[in-house]
Amino acid sequence: MTSELRVDRIIPTTGVPTGGGGGIIQVVQTVKSDTESLNSSAVETLIPGMEATITPKFLSSKILVMVVLNAAVGPQYGAHYAVLKRGTNNIAIGDVAGNRNRASISLQSPNFYDASSSNYWGPGQATLNYLDSPNTTNSVTYGLYHAEADANGNPLYINRSLQDADTVSYNRVTSSITLMEVSG
Repeated sequence: MTSELRVDRIIPTTGVPTGGGGGIIQVVQTVKSDTESLNSSAVETLIPGMEATITPKFLSSKILVMVVLNAAVGPQYGAHYAVLKRGTNNIAIGDVAGNRNRASISLQSPNFYDASSSNYWGPGQATLNYLDSPNTTNSVTYGLYHAEADANGNPLYINRSLQDADTVSYNRVTSSITLMEVSG
């Protein structure tokens, strides 16, 4: 005999902690396994395949956004950065400080350069965890956008190294965005 338990949400017996949530209601994930070579631009542009949509069941729910990005910048210094957006709004960004970019992830030098062989290894991995309060039961789309502030022409390579030669010295990896609805 099999049993099945179905609930809308789980709340601890002691109640929901202040500023926290009680349980996971649903999980949505998008995994990007292909590679990209993205042109440099000062305009924030969606990284293809790095967005996910969730429809919260409750107005009080929070959304835990977890991003894993594998990227390489190059070959020269590039002022690349990534911004997490809910719809068109930037979220999980740094404070205002003069002319500095307000970013979620800095992508300025995730390459690993071996000067002795002039090879670029990598890519480097960046992660981001952010607990958002969208305050809606309508569908919400979260996306990871990139830009190169100085638009200097250095591409951003996703899920591969800059050189990406067909040898065992180079890797292909995946990036992902995971959304978890947490009872609030």
